[in-house]
Amino acid sequence: MTCPISRFSAMSLLFLAFAVALGAMGSHFLESKLSSGLLDTWETAVQYQFWNALGLMGLSLLERSYRISLGLAMKFIVAGIVLFSGSLYVLCLAPNPWIVYLTPLGGLSLLIGYTGAAIRLVRMPTEN
Repeated sequence: MTCPISRFSAMSLLFLAFAVALGAMGSHFLESKLSSGLLDTWETAVQYQFWNALGLMGLSLLERSYRISLGLAMKFIVAGIVLFSGSLYVLCLAPNPWIVYLTPLGGLSLLIGYTGAAIRLVRMPTEN
């Protein structure tokens, strides 16, 4: 029996659930504790996590629909979400000067993942 969803679909759903929870935490609990600049950073982290989780879900569905391997691209996207949004969350909660170096690595990982998926999909053999 096959699993109805892939592990990347499941991960994207978890990322979405955490984005909702972290967004609520930011607007209800952290609003009085963070400066407006850090609250904006928190919001950015939540939004990037949310949108990229949806992108991950889309790629997972494309992979399953077209029966093409996008696993490597999706691994880069998972790493990008964790590095980009995760580093911003840590920056807001426990400011640390070294953490800011992880954010651009996360962005680069996202770019590699989406570009790799696009190249893989464009080069996909077509049926005649």
